[in-house]
Amino acid sequence: MGEIKESPTARPPSFEKGSVLDADAAKLAEMGYTQDMQRHFSVWSVLGVGFSVTNSWFGISAGLVTGINSGGPVLIIYGIIIICFVSICVGISLSELASAMPNSGGQYFWANELAPKKYANFASYLTGWFAWAGAMFTSASIALADATALVGCWQLAHPDL
Repeated sequence: MGEIKESPTARPPSFEKGSVLDADAAKLAEMGYTQDMQRHFSVWSVLGVGFSVTNSWFGISAGLVTGINSGGPVLIIYGIIIICFVSICVGISLSELASAMPNSGGQYFWANELAPKKYANFASYLTGWFAWAGAMFTSASIALADATALVGCWQLAHPDL
């Protein structure tokens, strides 16, 4: 596992703007990959994709209901600060891994590469399952929050029932 095979159709890294070698293509070539697609993402487009994927405002508003019911304003204020700090730490760690070992596999690939060889396959397998479970629970919580919001809107329109 983790061995990179040279593809029979491998091409040298692409050159852009005359004779200047693209640094990303050179790094990928060192790892045995070829850059087939060009990346033209700005900071705003990456932030836009991240915002749309995480659905931040809706997720935060759905989570605030639980915080208000179980801990009140103190939990919400300090909870947001703590979770923000933890999320920043996770984001920095993942960005470092992505810059050091770019791969479309993401976390399960990194778990396989960084774990001791004895546990590498199990760590990769477990990471993949946790990612799947997280996606399922996130989808379920958004569906529950949508349903709760719809019921609340219906109750506002029909206060006598």
